[in-house]
Amino acid sequence: MTAAKYINRELLATFAVTLLVLFAVAVGGRFIGYLQDAAVGKYAANSLLTVMGLRLPGFLQLIVPFASYIALLLTLGRMHAEQEMAVLQSCGVGLGRLLGWTLAPLALVAGVVAWLSLTLTPANNAALDRFVLEQRTKAGFDRVQPGLFQVSNGGRRVTYAESLGEDGRTLNEVFISEYGDGDAVASIWAKHGEQYVDEETGSRFLVLEEGMRLALGGGAAKDEGASKPRQLIRFASLGRKIDVGAAVLRMKEDAQPTASLWRRDDAAAAAELHWRIALPLFCLISALIALGVSPVKPRQGRFGRIVPGVLIMLGYYLALLANQNVLVDGYLPPAFGLWPAHALFAAVAAALVWKAHPIRPLRPDRSAWRVPTTHAGSTTCGTKG
Repeated sequence: MTAAKYINRELLATFAVTLLVLFAVAVGGRFIGYLQDAAVGKYAANSLLTVMGLRLPGFLQLIVPFASYIALLLTLGRMHAEQEMAVLQSCGVGLGRLLGWTLAPLALVAGVVAWLSLTLTPANNAALDRFVLEQRTKAGFDRVQPGLFQVSNGGRRVTYAESLGEDGRTLNEVFISEYGDGDAVASIWAKHGEQYVDEETGSRFLVLEEGMRLALGGGAAKDEGASKPRQLIRFASLGRKIDVGAAVLRMKEDAQPTASLWRRDDAAAAAELHWRIALPLFCLISALIALGVSPVKPRQGRFGRIVPGVLIMLGYYLALLANQNVLVDGYLPPAFGLWPAHALFAAVAAALVWKAHPIRPLRPDRSAWRVPTTHAGSTTCGTKG
């Protein structure tokens, strides 16, 4: 029990540090991407934390297996390099006991990953789809950033504002260009602009002040070579309804409940379902791989097997992705799932564990069967029985 507590304490400490580092790298990089999307108006600035919170379970279900694998690789590698594992083996700690000590906490980690992949992540993905739909139904003027051109309405409207008023709602030096039917286009310049929402109908209006509107009619003129009809209007105040368009929520496979995927028989649903099942299995099989890769030579150092170990782990992950793509494309029956990739690397794990911790049959000690002989006249040698 003392040895088990020691190994699990070292494994937990290394896992916590590794998880923190991987989380900071992965989530930090993704957050920078969301900041760039918000800068160009794809998301509202105040919605970034909501988006990151909904995406968090999806990040964790991928980061945790890698963190547990690297933690096990580092812990066992250090124990081999410092001869602690040799001492334990000399005390009778075999492969079975080592598996029990290390796989018990990792089974708990695999259970958490299963809960994330089967339950929490799909629910959060569905909530994220609804949130993004809600953001899209709002007018594009809500996300106008000063000094940037904002494209909305399927690329048919371009909005620009030079600066934002002190109240945070008024746009200064506004330019709007919209395409209508055919190739008709209307351009509007205004000194100020503000959005107004009718409380009774919920309709949105953009109120522009002190500007002009130039409209170019679509279609060719009657006489060849004649210019298109133009209309120039100067206004003190111009109000126009903002058409947000119709938005339809289409739930992707990664946002559908696991029970719903189980009832379907198409390739896309099978690929998503088996991917969710694959992640906890990925934790357990990769733990066996780490157990086989971790032994290092005396002069190799504790980090000697990190590079080959990480390469095998990445190969396993890429094999799962390739298997999923083949399943989606219909080149593999849905019943096969991702089991070919699991079977391949389970065999690799078994081979590595057998090489690192071979189970050799016990051989009888022949010297114990010899008995001393007495020299009475001639030298003889006998054995028991």
